[in-house]
Amino acid sequence: MIRKYILFSLLILFVTGIVAFVKQTESLTVKNTVDMRSGPGSYYELILRLNSGAEITEIDKQQQWLKVKAEKQEGWIPERAAYIEKNNKKTSPDQDEVAPNAQTAFEELSGDTDSTQQEDPYASPAQVAAAVKGFATDFTSSKTKNKESPLLNDFEDFFDPSAYQQFRRARLQNWNWQLAQERFEINADKVPGIDPLQERAGWGIANVIAKQGLVNNRELQQYLTHIALILAENSHRYETPVRVYVLDTNQITGYASPNGIIFVSKGALQLMQSETEFSFFVAHELAHIVHSHGIKESERRRTKIKADERFDELEQELADREARYEQTEENLTQLANEMYEYTIKDRLEEYEFSADYWGIIYMYRAGYNPTGAIDLLKRIRSNQGDFQDRIGHAKWKGTSLRDRIIRINSQTDDFNLPQNFGHDYQSTFQQKISVLEK
Repeated sequence: MIRKYILFSLLILFVTGIVAFVKQTESLTVKNTVDMRSGPGSYYELILRLNSGAEITEIDKQQQWLKVKAEKQEGWIPERAAYIEKNNKKTSPDQDEVAPNAQTAFEELSGDTDSTQQEDPYASPAQVAAAVKGFATDFTSSKTKNKESPLLNDFEDFFDPSAYQQFRRARLQNWNWQLAQERFEINADKVPGIDPLQERAGWGIANVIAKQGLVNNRELQQYLTHIALILAENSHRYETPVRVYVLDTNQITGYASPNGIIFVSKGALQLMQSETEFSFFVAHELAHIVHSHGIKESERRRTKIKADERFDELEQELADREARYEQTEENLTQLANEMYEYTIKDRLEEYEFSADYWGIIYMYRAGYNPTGAIDLLKRIRSNQGDFQDRIGHAKWKGTSLRDRIIRINSQTDDFNLPQNFGHDYQSTFQQKISVLEK
């Protein structure tokens, strides 16, 4: 009897092992363009860009990230970027809410729903960088009449992942993804993933803004970026490769480029009193990026560009390929111009309220006290007046600060925050920004 029990137990273990092995090697398909990285985070090195339709094999899983194998390489992608093929039917939650890819755009405009033409499923880091840097250089020179190379050329290897992880452990000692979900659950499928067009346009926009002049202090830049990354990991698009640059101006100003770059001015930092207040600034700007506010006003042009690119692929042997390429680049430049104007001018009031709402939630999920937002907005209003007085080029203009404060007050009241929720890290913040006075 005992022997039969042992054999039965071994059989269960063997079958369990087979099931576990099968689960670890599950075949998946990429929904939309996504970057495969060397670790489970946007701050790790880019290994390969996977385009829509690329086939991958799941190896492991860590919270919101999947370890996968593609084209004989292994790396990590956000879980929400893939779906399972079951009986030739795609299964993915909220997939209809994800922005259409180039193939979809082509089918919509050409009427060809049976096209089997597929884009190259993979792009190397060198290919990605070449496309990004080429457009960034051209767009920057057209805007600034400056033929020099773009200022922002550290497209990868921005900083050491281990330094960020150490910072995150110090800030979020008892934090984990499950705790963030318990505080406030959000559905990552409610927002679109990476858009190569948005990325290319974003680098061009960011380089034009950077031409205003940057504070050259890598330690401060990385400290602010670490805070931004904590917030990004608690946002809808947790794979956003966010980074922060400091503009060398005393104006109270800030910008968010659609590729994940956030600019904050020296004057804005000096107005802030704590890390929590800065976390609201960056969470608000991050929400604009995550929810693609800057490109929503140019959606039709974006779709046209994707269709042009698809036609370009289909007609790659024709003599007018170069002309089509030039037309696509021209359309992309016009799209970037529209997004640039949106970035540096007044935003729509509905987007400002939306960025406040989600920014507050990202703060709360990350363990920062959302009431810090009220402190900062009240100080701005006290120092500079309401939006009628125009706060430099700040994104706090155009929408009444009073109205924003009222809405945030109501939102944070609903959280029923426990006493002493979160930490301000006021002394650390003041010490870090003290370099701006030198």
